[in-house]
Amino acid sequence: MRENAMAWTERRLTGELLEILATHLAGQEIRPDDDFYAMGGDSLVALRFVADAQARGLPMTLQDILFHPTAAELAAELAGRDPADAQEAEGAAAAAPSPAAAEPFGLVTEADREALPDGLDDAVPATALQIGLLYVSQLSADSTLYQDLVGVEVSGRFDGALFRDALAALCRRHTMLRSSFDLGAFSEPLQLVWSDPGLLLTVDTVATQDPGDDAKTVGLMEEWKRRRLAEPLDTGRAPAFRCHVVARPESFHVMLALHHAFVDGWSYAQLLVDLMVLYDAALSGTEPGLPPVPESGARIFAELERAALDSAEAERFWHEEADVPALRFDRGRFDAAPDQSAHVAFDIDADLLARLRRAARQAGVPLRSLVLAAHAWSLGRWADRERDVVTGVVVNGRPEIIGSDLMAGLFLNTVPMRFPGLTGSWADLARHALLSEQRALPHRRYPLGRIEQLIGRPPFDVAFNFTHFHVYRRLDELCEIRPGTWWAYDKNSFPVVVDFAIESPEAGTGVTYSYAPALAGEEEIHRLAGLYRAALRAAAEDPDREADDTADLAEGR
Repeated sequence: MRENAMAWTERRLTGELLEILATHLAGQEIRPDDDFYAMGGDSLVALRFVADAQARGLPMTLQDILFHPTAAELAAELAGRDPADAQEAEGAAAAAPSPAAAEPFGLVTEADREALPDGLDDAVPATALQIGLLYVSQLSADSTLYQDLVGVEVSGRFDGALFRDALAALCRRHTMLRSSFDLGAFSEPLQLVWSDPGLLLTVDTVATQDPGDDAKTVGLMEEWKRRRLAEPLDTGRAPAFRCHVVARPESFHVMLALHHAFVDGWSYAQLLVDLMVLYDAALSGTEPGLPPVPESGARIFAELERAALDSAEAERFWHEEADVPALRFDRGRFDAAPDQSAHVAFDIDADLLARLRRAARQAGVPLRSLVLAAHAWSLGRWADRERDVVTGVVVNGRPEIIGSDLMAGLFLNTVPMRFPGLTGSWADLARHALLSEQRALPHRRYPLGRIEQLIGRPPFDVAFNFTHFHVYRRLDELCEIRPGTWWAYDKNSFPVVVDFAIESPEAGTGVTYSYAPALAGEEEIHRLAGLYRAALRAAAEDPDREADDTADLAEGR
């Protein structure tokens, strides 16, 4: 009888999970044994899936979907689990935020609360990553460091009043845009959320749409970018962003500037999509139909980071993961942050991307794990090291609450991931990458700055970031305007960053190496990129092929 009851429970759970999955995987027909990641899932989609499952009372965490990526496997795992197990597996704050984190000003001490200025909606302890980015920026003589700029050309009518209204609505929607940082006036650094700090919007107008005025338009854009990058953003005053528009009769360019301590890359994309949706709705006189954004997200994340910092288990884990010799760079020779000012890139065409996805399915891993494994292999060949290769990996730390993927803020961390060996097949390496991500998931919010303190130096030379920008698909639904050409600018303080982007609006699908020429020359970065390109092609062709067989091809021999 017990076995029959368990089987019935698994069937019921499987059906419920398939229903939720179909909602979040573009309406595809999902079968019980279809892999979540192979069907297009990623960490942001997983957040939505897990939050919806928890809202239905299913005792599930983000870790579950990483370990059990099919509905059948998930149902079998959840069938005998008590709802309290989800809270225990991921930490109390992840499943049930404290009452303090649920209320504005709840995480601020009483003394600090009494000293806060008037005109605030909230105050939240600044996270370790935010403090670190602000500290590095203030110490650096480079005003461009951690300044993020993005722009898009939009076909359609520009109405200054309606656009200002849309921008104001965006600020009301996202508390981060109404924020500033105070690092010294209180018992701890705080992010202050202001009720109405106003807007910093400027507009240039070009009178005609004539091709002869294209140079004037470009000149106005370049002048704004030059001015913005010439001076650091004032992170101590709200609003946090700057917006500039160059308007023409039938089109306009929108440009935003924001310090990276306020938002991560996904948040930037979310802000731009929301702004376009809000303005399009204003032009058409319709409701934008944007789902609500959780107001408690920043407080919950701050609480989660505090829990990670207090974890002795997380400290032991990251000390073991990171404490191996650096790959190449003697960063102690430099007093300032690396000047990551040069770039090398290559495209990933549709055929190669499709073959990589098939190879990942064949290996039983997410696409991210396969391309991360190829990246680690290329680092090993580049540094002439066959074992103990450590790369930084950008991970998502957003809280598991409904609407978490819609929030604008800095919810990322970059953590060291260790590959003890680089032998075996591509599938073997990809499965190791997946296992490493599974092991690191409970500790993903332990700040990089604390890891550096543990081992007394930066734990990696090269950071890896994988992003699928599916958020931009919402722009296909616009009626009155049509976004066209995009551009973006950012600079961080890692010696080398490898960005594997899918459907990036400014660059499409491909890989970009951003690097500091003082630490790595153009020739050796081209060599590293060549190794990675060869590794991706070999893994896509046959994931069961030995990775070392790629070496001669990659080196041109």
